[in-house]
Amino acid sequence: MIRAKQISIREFRGVRELTLNLNEKNFAICGPNGTGKSGIVDAIEFALTGNISRLSGAGTGGLTVKEHGPHVDSRNKPENAQVSLTVHIPSLKQDVTIVRTVKAAKTPKLVPDTAEIRAVLNKVSLHPEFKLSRRELIRYVLAEPGKRSQEVQELLRLDEIEATRALLQKISNACTKDFTNQKDARDRAGIALTSAIAVTKLSAASILEAANAKRALLGLPPIAELEANTSIKDGLVSTTATPIQASKVAKAVAKADLETTRLALKNLVGEEHKAWITAASFQVAQLTSDVEFLKGASKSQLIQAALKSYDEQVCPVCDTPWTPEHFRKHLTEKLNKYAAATKKKSDAANEIQPLITGLGELRRSLLTAAKYGPQLMPPVECPEVKNFVASTDAKIQTLSNLLPLEETIAILAEISVVPTAIGDELTKLEVAVAALPEPSQQDAARDFLSVGQERLVAYRDASLRLKKAASAAETAKTVLDTFGESTTAALDKIYKDVEESFSRLYRLVNHDDEDNFKALLKPSMGKLGFDVDFYGRGFFPPGAYHSEGHQDGMGLCLYLALMSHLAGDAFIFAVLDDVLMSVDSGHRREVSRMLKSEFPNTQFVLTTHDEVWLKHMRSAGLVDGKQFAHFRTWNVDAGPTEWDGKDVWQELEELLAKNDVRAAAALLRNYLEYLSKELCQSLRASVEFRGDMQFTLGALLPNAIAKMKKLLKAGRVATESWGQTEKSAVIVAREESFNLATQATQAEQWQLNTLVHYNEWANMHKGDFEHVVKAFRALEDLFLCRTCNSTLYITPDYGEAESLTCLCGESHFTTKKKAAA
Repeated sequence: MIRAKQISIREFRGVRELTLNLNEKNFAICGPNGTGKSGIVDAIEFALTGNISRLSGAGTGGLTVKEHGPHVDSRNKPENAQVSLTVHIPSLKQDVTIVRTVKAAKTPKLVPDTAEIRAVLNKVSLHPEFKLSRRELIRYVLAEPGKRSQEVQELLRLDEIEATRALLQKISNACTKDFTNQKDARDRAGIALTSAIAVTKLSAASILEAANAKRALLGLPPIAELEANTSIKDGLVSTTATPIQASKVAKAVAKADLETTRLALKNLVGEEHKAWITAASFQVAQLTSDVEFLKGASKSQLIQAALKSYDEQVCPVCDTPWTPEHFRKHLTEKLNKYAAATKKKSDAANEIQPLITGLGELRRSLLTAAKYGPQLMPPVECPEVKNFVASTDAKIQTLSNLLPLEETIAILAEISVVPTAIGDELTKLEVAVAALPEPSQQDAARDFLSVGQERLVAYRDASLRLKKAASAAETAKTVLDTFGESTTAALDKIYKDVEESFSRLYRLVNHDDEDNFKALLKPSMGKLGFDVDFYGRGFFPPGAYHSEGHQDGMGLCLYLALMSHLAGDAFIFAVLDDVLMSVDSGHRREVSRMLKSEFPNTQFVLTTHDEVWLKHMRSAGLVDGKQFAHFRTWNVDAGPTEWDGKDVWQELEELLAKNDVRAAAALLRNYLEYLSKELCQSLRASVEFRGDMQFTLGALLPNAIAKMKKLLKAGRVATESWGQTEKSAVIVAREESFNLATQATQAEQWQLNTLVHYNEWANMHKGDFEHVVKAFRALEDLFLCRTCNSTLYITPDYGEAESLTCLCGESHFTTKKKAAA
């Protein structure tokens, strides 16, 4: 998306004033811990996103960009904390400068400012994963499967998949529940119908057989086929009851309905029902500690929206200031508790459902029985039945809601208790119905057809509702399954591609001992397993047998594989913040080569506290020439100080102006040690190897001087052999100047000359030491190009030297003689 060209930082984090030219190329920042490297990383992230991830997340309680983004001396003036980042946008072929202050972190100034530029930069801000620190790197490798799945899906922008799946699952569950309820209603209507027409199995044939038998008694023609709108009482003429029949109640149907009611009462106190009560009571008891979260479970969507809308400063709902870490931690904990409470509620609801079904059947049976009371002669009053039905309605409602929880617990404790008066009133109904005169065959046939038709209509309506519910449930399940199958297949392919890319990158880094390395990314519902091969002995989690250094390498390779899949050709910028701190030096060189060869179009900004790692990056060609900043120290007043010749000599002048010879001597000694390492690296000078990599100044500078003399001599001889008289004269002049400079510093007799030892320097007077500083500055100048100020270096990087050159080519001459004719 973008490449960085230049960054200027002012009063931001630990930096007072600093400008770095990144030039759209790889750039390294090296320095001991505490010298300000991470401040540069924070500045880049802040310029592009308005946020600093180092000040958010776990372990950063109380930290905010607004409070802790500015330099400590500017904390009360956030408008002075400013980062200016110039980037190139390849897709638009245009440069743009982003200027962002801590005070207005969310409203950067863009120069130029166009809709197209803002669209690109907005897209970059949505991908803060362009920056990788070791804290983020290791979480991909050592995280728990559930957490890793979340981290990886967020990185790949797949987190919405799970949200969509959850929504589809919720719809499917609701449709399935409705289907179950409609099936129960249809079954109850079927039972009522079979009871009314006295058949054992409900079918079109059995209904027609029973109905036609009664129709024959009434002289009505038989029904040939039972269709959707067929009425079994078609042709029946309404008649007035005979004098002997004092009631409108169909005796046979009433007796069957009362028997069903007695059975429902018996089931309510049966052993199966008691077992359901015990199971439901246990599940409800698990909810007592989650009452508050059950009441607010519907707020989870609001909380998720708040998390997405949070601007790192104030809550988007109530405008209350929050620190990012506290805000996210607080809401995440709430979401987790809501989810846990909802799961417990679902488990309890599943256990309670049979009780609700049983109560519903009893309620309907009692209502059916009670309706006969007013129709009997004399009427039979059933006030206790009506009161019990009303209380049962309330119990069903409470059990369905589960809240208030104490009421649910109380209902479960008394659910099997049926007042004696209920049984007494049912007995009165049974006695009254039994006392009814037996109807004539014709009257019984009329009652049969009338009640049968009424219940047949109810059964048809229930069947129609069930059919619609079944269709909806099937459709919802098909959508859920299709979504699951397609996303699983897509995720499997994504993870397979990432797995192969990761394994290949890791093999490139560790080809010396793990050339057959493989990895397995194993996605499952809400989880992502990650196992790696261990020398052909099997697949294990990375933390099982691999060293910390190997784990760091895995984290980097997995990150690169994920980013490659996510961005593709748009992966052209990444910040790697000290991500290989535990990788051994041999593999760091391989990492450098891997980054250079596999990601040639990606601009990497890398930080490290290890100079060896910096040298590997430079020697592998990952970082060119002067594309690095080498910090030597940091203090609160000045910020980071670079190992830059001009900077050091200026600081030495300031120290001498204060007559602080001791501090100047220490600084000069440290700088010469740094410079000597750089010169030996550039000139490929031979140095006696030390396993601890702690080389003294006496072991480095004389070797660099000797190698430069040798190269100058070789260059003079070579240019003469080629007949390059003018170039040869330049080298001769440089040789003379170089010899005079080395004599002035007496550096060739370094081990014997006590003058150059730090203690002797520290005891010198200002006037004497000024000559030492001047001599060494003159010596340094002769290792540099006067035009581009870069250190002279040998080409090629290995084998026989062919030339001594600089970055601009102005100070270039061959060291290879012309072959004899």
